[in-house]
Amino acid sequence: MIEPSGTSWGYHGAATGKGRQVAKSELEKLDLGSLDARQAVKEAAKIIYLAHEDSKDKDFELEMTWVSQSATGGKHEFVPADLLQEAKQYAIDELSGGDDMEE
Repeated sequence: MIEPSGTSWGYHGAATGKGRQVAKSELEKLDLGSLDARQAVKEAAKIIYLAHEDSKDKDFELEMTWVSQSATGGKHEFVPADLLQEAKQYAIDELSGGDDMEE
């Protein structure tokens, strides 16, 4: 869970489950107060992919939901398919070093 800037649910980032230590470590590296909802989705996807690397033998399907005052009017919804695909590609590129090509 990541709380982007402009929200106040009482936390900024939290992780549970098998990969929580990796995820917590990555959350601590983020400037959570400066993320908007779209960037928070991308960072969350990257963290999930990174935490899942320990189980490389197992495939997984990433599904994401979000609550955002600016993006969803405060309603809990599935992340739109185009943003989810963008977030998946961002995660893969970041973890494989593809971010060097953007500059």
